[in-house]
Amino acid sequence: MENKKLYAISIISIPMLMLSIFGGCGSSQKKGKNWLAPLEANNVKNPFANQVNEEKGHQVFNLYCSSCHGATGHGDGPAGRQGIGPTPANFHEDRVQAQTDGALFWKVNAGRGNMPSFKEVLSDEQKWQVISYIRKLPFLTAALIPPKPLRADIQVQHVMFTAALADRILQNPKTGDLWYTTFNGDVYRVKGLNTAQPTSEKIVSAADHGIAVLQGAAFLGDTLFLCGNVYSKDKKSTKGRMVRYQPGESGKYRMDVVFNTVEYGANKTIYDHGWNAMVVSPDHKYIFVNSGARTDHGEIQDNGGLYPNARDNALTSNIFRFPVNAKDLLLTDDVTKLKNDSFLYALGIRNAYDLAFDDKGNLFGVSNSADYDYPEDMFWIRQGRHYGFPWIMGGMENPQQYKGWKPDPDVDSFINKSSHSWLTHYYYNDTNFPKPPAGVRFSPGVQNLGPDANEYRGHSGRVLDGDVTGVTISTFTPHACPLGLFFDTKKVFAGDLRNDGFVLRFTQGTTSGLMRPFTNEGADLLHLHMTYDPVSDNYFVQTKRIVEGFNEAVDAVLVDNVAYIIEYGGTRGNIWKIIFPSEGHKEHNGASLRTKNTKKNVAALK
Repeated sequence: MENKKLYAISIISIPMLMLSIFGGCGSSQKKGKNWLAPLEANNVKNPFANQVNEEKGHQVFNLYCSSCHGATGHGDGPAGRQGIGPTPANFHEDRVQAQTDGALFWKVNAGRGNMPSFKEVLSDEQKWQVISYIRKLPFLTAALIPPKPLRADIQVQHVMFTAALADRILQNPKTGDLWYTTFNGDVYRVKGLNTAQPTSEKIVSAADHGIAVLQGAAFLGDTLFLCGNVYSKDKKSTKGRMVRYQPGESGKYRMDVVFNTVEYGANKTIYDHGWNAMVVSPDHKYIFVNSGARTDHGEIQDNGGLYPNARDNALTSNIFRFPVNAKDLLLTDDVTKLKNDSFLYALGIRNAYDLAFDDKGNLFGVSNSADYDYPEDMFWIRQGRHYGFPWIMGGMENPQQYKGWKPDPDVDSFINKSSHSWLTHYYYNDTNFPKPPAGVRFSPGVQNLGPDANEYRGHSGRVLDGDVTGVTISTFTPHACPLGLFFDTKKVFAGDLRNDGFVLRFTQGTTSGLMRPFTNEGADLLHLHMTYDPVSDNYFVQTKRIVEGFNEAVDAVLVDNVAYIIEYGGTRGNIWKIIFPSEGHKEHNGASLRTKNTKKNVAALK
């Protein structure tokens, strides 16, 4: 690392020259509405019937299908849950398995709704291979494979299985209990954490708090904040909502509303990220919340013409701050009013799906970039700053802002032919793309020095490694989907881990069509050693992989020297316990016990 140069990358994206949270996928019909292939499609037979390789079918499925249809094909993939349109098909259902191979082949070619056509993406042989694999899914049982520590002083233990669609894990600091939430609005308390068989106790659901898509949760003492989105019955519009639960008499919680937003246009894509990450300030005065973009890269998303020329607005792709005692606020789509009310804290972040404070009180957020081959950002988030979206992502300019841009993956290697934005024609000559705000200087992302998670695509179009080129990137490998950010603020960890940061990468390179050109790594926990550079007034980070092999890990919470990692899991998630080395502490069932000085204790008894 000594010979690494502090060169910040600022790649200019020109024509020669990417889960919430999650990459492109394909969705099927709404339940109750049959998607029928033409009758003649049933007559199409598999010409590779005697040559089909089901393992290759599994690989194709992982790359192009699992993000929406789920790792086991139950229609529960995280990207599919992001869309407002039809939900992905469950390949285990009779209505899917009863269809002919020819009908499935026709649908793979045709696409529908959020599911793009794969006619030009996959070869005919690959399509038949994945269809053969889909036939096997109802008979396969997924094995529980634990994550693997990459250093000897870290231990990994399985804690428990969770309910489906888990997306947040947190600790009640007053009682010490672990809690977790699910994408569809359920809130659970973990009972018997230190026993052999912990269980989940449901506390509230969407019917109680009114948040249909729940992506944010945070405790202040034993007061619980929840945040997410509410959709109209026909899912044509949405609004953000935050509620607060406080303990009342007889152990029951009472709820009040922190804010609702006005309704604004939902869309039919997988890019409607919604309101999600939350964190309470160290002084316990404010709660911060991220509202992700409703677009991939600032393009028009008009929901089938319902909202002409709609892009992002004042209620999306920004960081907000509210007093912890705020009540019954109504947030409007008015950037000036939001600023004047001191609710709009920072602007221009595509989707900071996790936020965390370090021990100095600095707020950081990790954001996933668009389908173009931008690096994924980590930002030092400061009040009043603009971080560039949709004009800048990952230190690169968005080429769609320039008139005359003609997207062509055969010329522009930053466009992946398998990306959702390319397949659904969201790249185009956008003559009305808004101009950057006048007089505003965009703040850069944290610069990654490596040695890990610092691959990028250079001006030449070739994939490069910052360790070789000496270039830093903003901040992580393209399409890595960073989340689960936390810091050792109490300085519990030992050695080189002490007082540092840590972040998960959701995406596994070997199973991602977007990330695979850059690396086979991912689905891991990264160690972040951060240093402040006064010249650039920014942070640089040395990044090292320390645990690998997670399966859709989405969030983390640190309790003393133990990080609890929760996996989304689709039909069933997991909680893993990552035990870090500590100085002056002994880990004991998720709690820490101060090591005592035996001689002093003996002396005190005399």
